[in-house]
Amino acid sequence: MLVNMQKKSLSLNKCSMNENISDWIEQDIIVPDSKPDAVKIVNVIVTPYITDCEVMDGKVKVIGNLNYFVIYRVNDGNYANRGLFMSYPYSEILTVENAKSGMNMMVEPRCRNVIFSLPNERKIAIKSEIMFKMRVREVVDVDVIKNFDCDMPIECKMCNKTFNNIMQNKSSVIASREDVMLPKEAEDFFEILKVETKIKNTEFKESYNKIMVKGDIEVKIIYLAENAAEDVKRVITLVPFSAMVELGNISDKSKFDIKYMMQDFNIKLNPDITTTKTLSVQFQINVDVTMYEEDEVEYVEDFYCQNRELTYEEEAVEAVSKTVTFDNHIDIKETITNILPANANLLDYSLDTSYITPKIVNNMVELEGNAKVSLLLQDRETMELENKVIDVLINQKYDVDGISEISNAYVEITGDTIEVTQNGTDIEVKITLQIYTNIEDMTNLSSINGIEDNILDISDLDSINIYVVKAGDTLWNIAKKYKTSIDKLVKTNDIQNPNSISVGQKILIIR
Repeated sequence: MLVNMQKKSLSLNKCSMNENISDWIEQDIIVPDSKPDAVKIVNVIVTPYITDCEVMDGKVKVIGNLNYFVIYRVNDGNYANRGLFMSYPYSEILTVENAKSGMNMMVEPRCRNVIFSLPNERKIAIKSEIMFKMRVREVVDVDVIKNFDCDMPIECKMCNKTFNNIMQNKSSVIASREDVMLPKEAEDFFEILKVETKIKNTEFKESYNKIMVKGDIEVKIIYLAENAAEDVKRVITLVPFSAMVELGNISDKSKFDIKYMMQDFNIKLNPDITTTKTLSVQFQINVDVTMYEEDEVEYVEDFYCQNRELTYEEEAVEAVSKTVTFDNHIDIKETITNILPANANLLDYSLDTSYITPKIVNNMVELEGNAKVSLLLQDRETMELENKVIDVLINQKYDVDGISEISNAYVEITGDTIEVTQNGTDIEVKITLQIYTNIEDMTNLSSINGIEDNILDISDLDSINIYVVKAGDTLWNIAKKYKTSIDKLVKTNDIQNPNSISVGQKILIIR
């Protein structure tokens, strides 16, 4: 006869995968006829984007674009430096051992290294190392037993735990094309040399069964000004974005985990408006929204019956019960003397944190490695540009509470800011790192189906036994083995603390 149960349905993260996989991509760029010959390459910025991702067993196919901004020297009567922008599609198949078809995977690319050469004055050979950061959330549905609907005396070991019960996951792409008016202090553009973007100021608001997400794209542009042949300028502007993501059954208990990833970004001078400070911008941002509720659930962890044999189908599931995220900021300040040439003027700087390795030792996060600071310099006499990279040593530690043996913890550098100040040939570098420490509480759950009530065979069970406690034993395990109850064991043996028994202790068992 089947035993009736009351169940609670949970949707949990089955596993989380955070892997970094590198791949080298080569590309030849031909200088167009409208540009002068290249004499020397000053700097190459490679920005990778992903527009599509296909997860297969053991492999992941990524499709996207690589945007190249090249600054190079020329022999030109008006200019010593010129810029070149090109965008090329790519398609790569990456080997990922733990990948499985159907996984919900977000892949975030980042350029980690660039090697370039100039085979001739019209050809630029570029080899870039792209770091693909794989993030996976695989959801599993589990039914846990709340209680039994029967007259049978079933002994239950209860457990109380808080779960992040996933209600929905929805991805949406924000795509826009618009004209951007630059600040008043910006000068008219002749040519863009370099562009860097960063998603900032994100926020969301609930609206009925929708989530309104919005934020800004911070765009930093290095350019040649139109009214001065050798005048290199820098301007920073914000491009706002917003979208509505449709979700169902939003309640007061609903919480949201929202991630943003730039899928494409293009910016160019508006050919129809050449004397103003207007640029044409086109971008795509992927917004991934997970809606969940924190449910405190009391459920049956284990069970048995003293006078009946219960048989059932059981499937063991390891899942993430909940995730706790700690947000830390680390400030680094360093003065570097005699690092710049005597005639150098600092025009721009950028930061690469991909060479910083975070790791967790006990309850401490350690950051080790180098922050690579790229400096764009201009010689005051020749007006020629030069790129210089310096390393800032990172060796930082901070404590994090809540990491246990059953926790899965990982660290992400989710944001960074940098400020570099020049003082003659010296520079002062100020870096702020935003770091998330994610602690996932892992739990083992049993999905029980089809419990049947059968006759108990007690031929192997004596009415009186003396059991000697072994390592790892609990009163629950002993009571379950001999089909008795914990209360009876406690009373028979005058046990003061049911949660504490000692190895070698003798337990009298009377059925």
